[in-house]
Amino acid sequence: MRKNDLIRCVWTGQALEPDSNFAAHQLHDRLGAGEVINVDLDPERSEKSHKHQFAFVRTAWMNLPEELKGAPFAKNEKTLRKHALIASGFCVTEMLALGCPRRAERAAATMSRLAARMSGYAVTEVQGTVANCHTPLSQSQRAMGGKVFQESKQAVLEWLADLLSVTPEALANAGRKQAA
Repeated sequence: MRKNDLIRCVWTGQALEPDSNFAAHQLHDRLGAGEVINVDLDPERSEKSHKHQFAFVRTAWMNLPEELKGAPFAKNEKTLRKHALIASGFCVTEMLALGCPRRAERAAATMSRLAARMSGYAVTEVQGTVANCHTPLSQSQRAMGGKVFQESKQAVLEWLADLLSVTPEALANAGRKQAA
């Protein structure tokens, strides 16, 4: 959903009302009197929560074990976060069945280059004659609502904590200290 499709409203306890004159004009321009619409309730996420995730990812990246520091996903904080999103299932997977393992290998290499160029990071794998390319979902406010962001944030936290052999609470607390 595009950001300009959203119209900010406030729940008064009895009705949803536009939160500004601009929002009221948007509703008036787009809806007729008595028109019925569906409302998708996905509250905005806080900037504080967004910053907290980036802080604990940075903390995790700075504390990676020596044997992982050379891994492709450990290049920087961004690639670590994107890899964690993919590893925890918050990704798009493209599959290409080619009928031949050698073709699948070549296709996976091409898919990886193109996907990495488009999304900044990709993980490809070949299973027999099938090439799979995984790209992380964007966590931008425009692309990911509050509920899904919280789910992905928790999954990334748990995956990183497991990678570092610490509890999710310990990593989250370290991130809060860094974000403060």
